[in-house]
This record gives sequence, C-alpha cells and structure tokens, in this order.
Amino acid sequence: MRKFPIVMLTVALSAALGQAFAEEAPVSDKVRTSVLKRHPQATDMVGTMETHFGQQLLEVSFKDAEGQVLHELFRANGALFTGELVLENPQQVPPMVTDAVKANFPDARIEKAELVVNPNGVGEEYELIVSAPSGKWRVAVNDKGAITSKERH
Repeated sequence: MRKFPIVMLTVALSAALGQAFAEEAPVSDKVRTSVLKRHPQATDMVGTMETHFGQQLLEVSFKDAEGQVLHELFRANGALFTGELVLENPQQVPPMVTDAVKANFPDARIEKAELVVNPNGVGEEYELIVSAPSGKWRVAVNDKGAITSKERH
C-alpha cells in the first residue's frame, strides 16, 4: 500500500519531464513502410514527438541513399503530414521569428532552423534549436512571430 504514492509520484515526474524534453518515440511499421515507399534506401530511422500547428506529430529522421539526413512528420494514425526543410543558414529565418527568439531567450543564438509548411492551409512554422544561457531549447515559431511550442533539447 505504501508503494502507491511513490508510484504516482514517479508517474507524475515522468509526465512532467516528458513535457520539458523532446520525447523519443517508436517508429511504427506503417510509418516505416511509408518512409521506405518514398526513400527505398532510408536507414537509421529515429522518431521524436513534436508539436506543429497545434498537433502532436511524430518526426521521423533518417538518412537517404546519399547519407543526407531528412525529416518527415506523421499524424498519430501514421499518415504523412509534411516534411521539414533544413535551412542551410539558420539566420535565414524571417525577422519576426528572430525577434520572438530574442524576446523569449535573451543572449540566445539560433543553431539550427527547419521550415515546416502547413499542408492543410496557409502558414509556416520554423523549428529552431536555440542555445541560450538557460540551456538548449527546441522552439517552434509561426510565420507571425508567435512561439507555438518550446521544450528543452
């Protein structure tokens, strides 16, 4: 009986940590098959849960035949949502995105930037890896300059 509070505390802490850090997630057979249809020689598939456009999505990162790392986003039912485009220069993000990062993370530097285009309508989000005095963060900022999600990286 005494173990019950400890178990509940462990579950609560695990849930809280899951909110703060990017969660690795399994890549289902359905998603794996979907990736391999478009990229027959894909290897090293890794899944991570992310939020874009208010939806919880599975990002699958993998290497293509040339060894380039690609990223695709999938819905909970395993259907392809969209891909992410890595920006070669993280400073290519629009000024409103940079301003949002500076406002929320003073003295921060954008290390990596990816563009996510909404396949269901108008809109874009930028997924950023931000290095700040408080640590590294994964931040999503929409094309209006609003932060839509942030979590420790």
